[in-house]
Amino acid sequence: MNALFDSAALAIVAYAEVAIDGSSTATNSGITTSKIGTGTYTLTLPANLTQVIGRDLTIVQITTPVGVPTTAVGSVVTETSNSVKQVQIVDGSTFVDGAFDVLILRTIVPPPYGAPA
Repeated sequence: MNALFDSAALAIVAYAEVAIDGSSTATNSGITTSKIGTGTYTLTLPANLTQVIGRDLTIVQITTPVGVPTTAVGSVVTETSNSVKQVQIVDGSTFVDGAFDVLILRTIVPPPYGAPA
């Protein structure tokens, strides 16, 4: 059986619990977070954790404290550079503020010869 199907072959690069104001006290790996506009947040990885755009898997889970209503229904992640990811929390076509958890993963399988690292 192919080893790629036997294990996930993913490593955790960073995670963060991001508050509605963009701050985060629960992080690892030196990731920093900030809010830059309504429903728009940035995640910045330290220089030693950057990777070519498109090689990371970024998972966003919108979180809501118990008893607090939210209209956030989705998120969009855009990699603006090798170290910065932009997260937008959306309700339909409208950006809305929202707290979220984020997990950034990357493959530990070496790329084929000649492929971007």
